[in-house]
Amino acid sequence: MYSFLVFLLYKYTIMLFKTSQNQKKIREKLIEISGKSYHLFEKINLGFYGSPKYLVKHMTPQSFDINFEDYTDLVYCTIELRKKGVGIYFRFKNEEYILVSRYNQISFMNNDGIFEIQANNYIVKLEVTDTNSHKRFMRKYIESRNLSMK
Repeated sequence: MYSFLVFLLYKYTIMLFKTSQNQKKIREKLIEISGKSYHLFEKINLGFYGSPKYLVKHMTPQSFDINFEDYTDLVYCTIELRKKGVGIYFRFKNEEYILVSRYNQISFMNNDGIFEIQANNYIVKLEVTDTNSHKRFMRKYIESRNLSMK
């Protein structure tokens, strides 16, 4: 019984949503998984202004028929810091998507201008377009993660 509950918790704490479908339900799931977003005054006080734009290079597994290799247009994403996790927002073929994860289930790798995000079964490879903004964002990410663990 315990392993089944752990499996359900593990499976439903990271999700890719198409935001044009049933927005109220998606908003509830987003708050359930990654917590509420910081209010304006909290963002100003803590200095969480958002991430720079990242160029999406690759994403696995391919959900919703999203295939970046065969798509010729550039796809950019931004990362939102939330109270218990992060939301990665991007637009693909005029549809908006969000990949949601908790802080304890996400890891990063940064190598030669490629920023790789691993969140359970999703791997997203991003190209860093502004190195200084990326470094500032990573510092704020660590601060936000530490705040969530208090």
